[in-house]
Amino acid sequence: MLEAIPNRSGAIDLVRIIAVAAIVAGHVFTRDLTGDLLYTWHVAVFFVLSGYLWKPGRSFRTELGRRWRSLGRPYLAGFVLLTIALLSMGFPDTLQRLLGGLYGGGVAGMPYITLWFISTLFFTALLLRLIERLPLALQWTLGIAGAVAGWIWGSALSDTPLGVGMAATSLIYLLVGDALRRVRDRVRAPALTGVLLIATGAALVASGLSDFIDIKQGDYGTPALSLIASAAISTGLILLAEGVVRPGRFSQVCTLLALPLLTIVLLHPVFLWTPWPAGPTFAAAMLVPLVIGLVALRTPLSPWLTGQARLRRPQADPAR
Repeated sequence: MLEAIPNRSGAIDLVRIIAVAAIVAGHVFTRDLTGDLLYTWHVAVFFVLSGYLWKPGRSFRTELGRRWRSLGRPYLAGFVLLTIALLSMGFPDTLQRLLGGLYGGGVAGMPYITLWFISTLFFTALLLRLIERLPLALQWTLGIAGAVAGWIWGSALSDTPLGVGMAATSLIYLLVGDALRRVRDRVRAPALTGVLLIATGAALVASGLSDFIDIKQGDYGTPALSLIASAAISTGLILLAEGVVRPGRFSQVCTLLALPLLTIVLLHPVFLWTPWPAGPTFAAAMLVPLVIGLVALRTPLSPWLTGQARLRRPQADPAR
């Protein structure tokens, strides 16, 4: 399949793979083990990446169409598949779970626990597109105001339909990524800079100065310090990956494995119902949806299950 993959940054895709593995681990293993290690950055890094990969100048309509294709359709498909899994379990509170899933955001419980991430990223990208033409200082003022709102009213914003309220609190992360995009050409030692940023964020967490973040629950950690730690680790991971991953086979494999990552995000919660130990559960929750996504990439279902266009083999050159 490597010959059919799109031309993307393998470094960025490696960061995506690491972050999704961290999200699954955060659900499989106990919070005591994963809270400080993973929750500070494992979701925030996707919002930072969206800002880092931002394409200035698109119309709102174009942004809406692109986000619908990459996030909206998989959201709907994931909801249907998760509902089928839920109905098969025969829980006495099935209706309550289903209604929570329909409402979305922080209200959604098992098996809809990851849908908030997709809808919130959708709305946050649209929000940034709406304010893109404002002066940069005003954009940052709005982003900081949203972060402050998260520290004060995080739970209320989390409980909004489809998590739309969390777009205000997540905007700051897209702005962080956009800021990295603007200065990236001036970073001459990305690997070293990345290590230093990760170490800075880790030190804030390890020292207890920064509490971990759980965006879904409206918990944004220690005001200012948790945001700094989260942004430092997220940007550090991007720079470190770009400093060490070179074009070639490894980069292509990273891209191939990253293409169906949304399938893992959507479907891994069903494996949390298994009675298996944490290790096998983690392996199954990663690998089974990955295989489903890789297979789907070759079919018309790919846009719905992976958010990616269907992969097709390049046509042979008739002149050869």
